[in-house]
Amino acid sequence: AHGQESDTKARSLIAYLQDVCRGGHADGQWNDERVAVFTEYRDTQRWLAELLDAYGLADGGRLALLHGGMDDEERERITDEFQKPPNQHPVRILLATDTASEGIDLQRHCHRLVNYDIPFNPNRLEQRAGRIDRYGQNAVPEIRHFVGAHWQTAGVESRDADLEFLTRVAIKVATMRADLGSVNPVLA
Repeated sequence: AHGQESDTKARSLIAYLQDVCRGGHADGQWNDERVAVFTEYRDTQRWLAELLDAYGLADGGRLALLHGGMDDEERERITDEFQKPPNQHPVRILLATDTASEGIDLQRHCHRLVNYDIPFNPNRLEQRAGRIDRYGQNAVPEIRHFVGAHWQTAGVESRDADLEFLTRVAIKVATMRADLGSVNPVLA
């Protein structure tokens, strides 16, 4: 189910997470940085969790998952752990699906968010960003998306065409957010 493009994305994600969460230490020790990674599908979340585990990015409780199949108590426990100061809980990477993330706060000790996939509905991007970009955030939010290789080229005719389109949607959402502070009224 996961071909070469998925592998390239996954390798990029792993490199990014290793750099952010362990890059400050020559010996590869974990630092205090946290990253929230959003995906649309539970299957993709499971696959990424296995991959991150294989690369040592789940060791010692560093990786947590949030998904729609969890009960409220478990969801709240994981959210609370991610919101604790890094010296009080080891979790550094949160893999979340959209269904699990509605209405949760992740901003206390996390200002980095990765959209592993770009949902067709731009409101989802806004909702994801709102998990870290909210009152109580002390750093400038850093939100990343994966883009196709030719995303800046006009008239691309390739298998990346859908990704090119969704990338443009993501850029428009980010621009509207920067200009207006929120995109909900515009998109509504």
